[in-house]
Amino acid sequence: MIARGGAGETAARMGDGRKLLFDATLYPHRSLKPHQFRRLFWFLIAVCLLAGLRFIMVGAWPVVIFLGVDLLAIWLAFHFSYRSARLYETLQLSEKDLILTRVHPGGRVESWRFDPYWVKLDLKTIDEDRNQLSLASHGETLVFGAFLTPTDRRKLRAALMPELLRLKG
Repeated sequence: MIARGGAGETAARMGDGRKLLFDATLYPHRSLKPHQFRRLFWFLIAVCLLAGLRFIMVGAWPVVIFLGVDLLAIWLAFHFSYRSARLYETLQLSEKDLILTRVHPGGRVESWRFDPYWVKLDLKTIDEDRNQLSLASHGETLVFGAFLTPTDRRKLRAALMPELLRLKG
């Protein structure tokens, strides 16, 4: 998912006062929002309780333990999924810099700075349903937006490429 501000939308400025020509924050997509997950999980608890009561009534009480383990496994899977969704990347383009910043779920921050005149934005098609977006400059290549859908990567390239070409022009 891409949240975007840009030259026509905002008068955003970099820390040193330079105007941003392109500003996008890239987030991983999650199809189930946290409040929707809570509803789903309460529904699963209710179903497991009803099934557990039925199993206890027929004398198969050990099955209730497995129902609890199933609930725990589902909760852990969603917990780790939402934790990984805290990863995000920002792209900020000014006349002098293209800065890519990646913030990991644990809070670790990585940042790369490119000269927009020399940077090459590449969308490599891997196969029919997969592609890879990268920035390359002076023999170094940086893959970014790996968590985006192929369509979102194409849209991001289509939005960023004209700004880069205008600066090179």
